[in-house]
Amino acid sequence: MINNFKISDKELLTTRNIIFRDYGIPELEKNGYIKSPFKTSWFGEYDANISGYSYELCKLTDQNQLHFINVTIFNGEKRIKISLNIFELHQELNSILALKDCDGINFHLPPNDSTTMQLRSDDYKGPPLFYMLFLPEYKIGSYKTQSSFDKQVNKLSDLVKKDMTNIDFFVKRWHELHRPNLTDNEGNIVRKL
Repeated sequence: MINNFKISDKELLTTRNIIFRDYGIPELEKNGYIKSPFKTSWFGEYDANISGYSYELCKLTDQNQLHFINVTIFNGEKRIKISLNIFELHQELNSILALKDCDGINFHLPPNDSTTMQLRSDDYKGPPLFYMLFLPEYKIGSYKTQSSFDKQVNKLSDLVKKDMTNIDFFVKRWHELHRPNLTDNEGNIVRKL
C-alpha cells in the first residue's frame, strides 16, 4: 500500500513556530527571560529575508551578565535552531529595560558571535557521531502517516519544554566552554575575558 501522506513546508514551518511559541517561551519566561528590549530584535514576526521566524529573549542576572536566547525557524527544514550567548556588561544596570533604546546588533556580530553555543549541537561532550546518531535534537523526525507526524510533533514539543525549563543546565555548560566578553550596552567589546 502506497502512503501519500505529505505535510507542506509551510505547515512544517507553522507547526515548529507554534511549538516554540507555546512550549518554549512560557518556560523561558518562568526562568526570567523576556522579549529582548533592543530596538533591533525580532520576536515571532515572519521575516521574509530568512523565510521564517526568529525570536530573541534576554535575561539580566544579578552578576550583571546579559544572557541571549536566539531562536530561528527556517522554511524548508525540520529543525528549530536555539542558541545561547552570554556577555558581561561594563555598566551596571538596574533593569534590562534600560537597554530599550540601544541597538543590540553588535552582540551578534564578530567577534561576539564566536561564543554562541547552539543547544543540542555545540554543547555535547564526546565524539560527534555518537550524539548525531543517538541524542535528541530540535527537529521533527521521520513520519509516514498523520499519527506518526503527530507523535514527532509531541516528541519535539516535550523536548523544547523540558530544555527551556532546564535552561540553567545549558547556561552552566556554556560557562564550561566559554568566558563572557565584557561589553558596553550596545555590544561593543570593552575587554575580552
